[in-house]
Amino acid sequence: MNKKDHMTNVYLRDYYIKDFKYISPEVLRNKKNVSKSDGRSEGRCTLFVKVWLREVLRGFKQFLYEGSLHGVKYMFEPSFSQKERVTWIIIMVISISICAMNITQLFCKWTSTPFVNVIDSLPTPIWAVPFPSVVLCPHLHVKLSRANVSELNDTYRFFASLVCPQMDVRNFERKERLSVTENHLLQEFILKVSPKCSDLVKICHWRSGYDTAYYRNDCCEKLLKPIFTEYGLCYTFNSLPLNGMTNETAAWQKSFNHISTSDPLEWDLDSGYPKVFPPKLGALPFRVMASGEVNGLSIELHLNTSEHQYDCDGANVGFNVLISSPTDHVYTSNILRLPMDRMTTIEVSPITYKTDSSLRALSPDQRQCFFQNERQLQYYEYYTDTNCKLDLRIRETIKHCRCVLYNWPRKDVRSPICSTELDFECVARVKVQVGEQLIYAYYADSEEQRQPHEGAISCYPACNDILYSTQVYYSDLIRDHNVRKIDLDKDKTGVKTHINVHFYDDMFLGQHRHAQYDDYYFAGAIGGLLSLFLGFSIISVAELVYFVMLKPIHIAFKNTYNVIR
Repeated sequence: MNKKDHMTNVYLRDYYIKDFKYISPEVLRNKKNVSKSDGRSEGRCTLFVKVWLREVLRGFKQFLYEGSLHGVKYMFEPSFSQKERVTWIIIMVISISICAMNITQLFCKWTSTPFVNVIDSLPTPIWAVPFPSVVLCPHLHVKLSRANVSELNDTYRFFASLVCPQMDVRNFERKERLSVTENHLLQEFILKVSPKCSDLVKICHWRSGYDTAYYRNDCCEKLLKPIFTEYGLCYTFNSLPLNGMTNETAAWQKSFNHISTSDPLEWDLDSGYPKVFPPKLGALPFRVMASGEVNGLSIELHLNTSEHQYDCDGANVGFNVLISSPTDHVYTSNILRLPMDRMTTIEVSPITYKTDSSLRALSPDQRQCFFQNERQLQYYEYYTDTNCKLDLRIRETIKHCRCVLYNWPRKDVRSPICSTELDFECVARVKVQVGEQLIYAYYADSEEQRQPHEGAISCYPACNDILYSTQVYYSDLIRDHNVRKIDLDKDKTGVKTHINVHFYDDMFLGQHRHAQYDDYYFAGAIGGLLSLFLGFSIISVAELVYFVMLKPIHIAFKNTYNVIR
């Protein structure tokens, strides 16, 4: 190595002698003179761009030499041999590759699973959630005193086959669809032959506040409302106005419940009850202040066995009970059997699902749930996954079959009711197609196959929802010997049963959905990887901005101004 090369590799303070050619005043003076001479023959903009580009390249090289990034300057170190520089290039390439792969995996995880479900850290009191909806369906669909199913004509026997589980509707299918008049006769027949609420309920007890409320004669007027289900005409407790359906179904519901109203609610799934204390009692949906049997719903039911018809109901006697959220529809297969001459106790535990409002920034396809204002159903006021599935099935049935089942919600009371063989085959086919459609949609929107699209086609759960788990206990009943003789004579032809529904505990732990990585955590995770593999920090960003942006612009403006002047 000659003397000149040796001097260029000598350190002076923190720099090599060779580096001073970029910052030496003499060099700057020479470059400035060249810029002046060139600037006289070129325009101001052209000169500014040339000076700026030259200083950007110079600043970037100075950033690599003198910046805080680890290992970068060793790739261009002139005192190193070629093998040493190649070694450091390989090391930097490996480090950058590993860092890029980790950042890519972190970003993919953030986009594919943007949220996590966790258990609430604090318990929730039961008065913060509604009492469940209780639907009572007697296993007595056609009273013998009203109609003997074996003696009915073809039309009324078809009507009976729609509600009687022992009668196969396929054996009584019609060749032509029911007319508008026959549709009206069908509903009148069901209302006439089904047991009335007053025939079933003897005493009911509901404690919604600190005072106990007993209803003897007006249980059906104040607490229980009629509703059509897959089990015929039933009676529901703690249902929402219009049974949670849209106002467009009001005319159909008034045809079997004259006191049906569409009063507005102060509660919804997303915001819950108003944040006031003490809570407003009597507001729909009902809620209780404490757990236990005395703070729940108790009903003494009576079933007249002399009205039972084997051809209609088979050998079964009792009630079907459906426990669900007040916002969910009652067309469900999840039921409890209520035997006669038994005391049935149902302990309910709520399960709440809450979603942070910060996740509203994500699309429903990403968070895989819907807030109430994001998806409107045609037949149900509140969005839940069960309501969505039934709403889709009703719409597809109307689209392909041009009719609905007699117990489905209708926007027009004159809508055609499925009654022919082709109608029922079409309904069954649509049911299968909708099931397959939801399965395919779920697979398409699943974590492995998800692709961005305008609207989610799956019936995702509601972002804020309430479910109820139940435990059922049975005990024997004995006849009260102090009851009046007239009541004993009345009970000879029937059997009774008691049901009590209450919350299991005063507090419960719900589930909470929140962002897996918020903005600060995500930025910190990426910054940590860059710092680990490259030594990158906020200071590195400041150095890059200074050497590549601010300093070149300043020098370009300064040189251009001096030349033009």
